[in-house]
Amino acid sequence: MKIAVLGDLLYDCFIWADRLPRKGETVTGFRNGFFAGGKGGNQAVQAARLGAEVHMIGKVGQDERGRFLVESLHKEGIHTEYVFRDASVDTGTDCVMIDRKGDNLIIVAPLANEQITAEEIRKAAPLIESADILLSQLQINEEAVTEAFKIARAAGVCTVLNPAPAREMPAEYYQLADYLTPNETEAEFFTGCYQADFEPELWRRRVSECFREKGVRNLIVTLGAQGALYAGEQGSCRVPPYKVDAVDTTAAGDAFNAAFCIRLAAGASVWEAVRYANAAGAMTAAEYGSLPSMPKKEALELFIRRMEEQ
Repeated sequence: MKIAVLGDLLYDCFIWADRLPRKGETVTGFRNGFFAGGKGGNQAVQAARLGAEVHMIGKVGQDERGRFLVESLHKEGIHTEYVFRDASVDTGTDCVMIDRKGDNLIIVAPLANEQITAEEIRKAAPLIESADILLSQLQINEEAVTEAFKIARAAGVCTVLNPAPAREMPAEYYQLADYLTPNETEAEFFTGCYQADFEPELWRRRVSECFREKGVRNLIVTLGAQGALYAGEQGSCRVPPYKVDAVDTTAAGDAFNAAFCIRLAAGASVWEAVRYANAAGAMTAAEYGSLPSMPKKEALELFIRRMEEQ
């Protein structure tokens, strides 16, 4: 299967501490790490580790961090012919702070990620048109996502939009994406329906209705320890989670989205694809770091067998 990932590439700086700092406070950490990351980069790596032929579309600077990110993708077997280099801007960077419970605070400087152009996307049109699935997020500029999804739609290629991080996006995205995959916080942002105002089941139903009114055909809301909600062309259901002790949820959503695309491209039902994605997200949340925590295919399949035997 062939997955095209259009998204951000970031140089990750991680620090773990007992708790997250308050405003103006310095907290002593107990661990750090520097990794290749970004939502797009993470999703590409997870898809490659699960056996897909993965092509990354993105942009980095002509700097050492950009070289590091591209080399990291190569090491995972990811094709980078459409990772553009721009000498006029720095490579994107983020700083991630994580506490003992796995909760985090993140600051992102997208930089080069926001400079990819529609013209560069059109250069990647042959790749997009030949892919089984195009997966993207919101950490790059709107012009690029819009152009890529229009190319995919014209070619009949399935599109998955992970609307993260939550920010205002063009109304046409709701129609251009075959699958929209927000988490709970993002679902609240895009619908204005907050969990504090509803009973859980009523909130899920209302969120599904709001997205359907916006033109979303297939909605998947990741619910953390509660699994995931699906509402769309194949019906509606809540897909149960795999229970783990989470230590770092930073890349769990990225693992989920990549694993979902893998199973969907393989012909699985949406329920089966979401269940598989729940397992990938759980495994990722149970380990430290973004890139190091995302499982390979054999490890994920063993995890699923063991969990379902319990």
